[in-house]
Amino acid sequence: MKKSLTFLSIIACLLLCLFGCADVNGLHNQEAAMVTFVFKNFPETMDGEYSIPGNFNNWDNTQSTIKLTAGNGSSTPIVISASNIQFSLVKVNDWNRVWYPAVEGNGSDPSAAGKMHNFYIDGLDLSAGEITLVIDGSAAVATPVVE
Repeated sequence: MKKSLTFLSIIACLLLCLFGCADVNGLHNQEAAMVTFVFKNFPETMDGEYSIPGNFNNWDNTQSTIKLTAGNGSSTPIVISASNIQFSLVKVNDWNRVWYPAVEGNGSDPSAAGKMHNFYIDGLDLSAGEITLVIDGSAAVATPVVE
């Protein structure tokens, strides 16, 4: 009896080690990538703290995720677990996009319950681990590009 309990305990521990690992969000067996957002060539007057709300962070615009200087800046890496994302660039706690319509986003630019997106990218390779997503505002349509 004692040997069978020891054997079952060992099997249970092995199964937990193999299948019980969580990612950084505490989710089991889910792929996620660390994404750094790089905004460049936006209006030079865009100095300050900005938020990057999107469907990957429940459209939270209350946190400063990027500081822009003369229209350029990089975010700290953000954990993203969806390969298709919508997002925007707004001042913290505000939905006003001071750069719009000077640079139109590639999304349909809808406003749903106060949530506006300007950028959409699909097919992020979450298995890549670390991704840099560059949004160049120098063109009429600012298209996110994975680098």
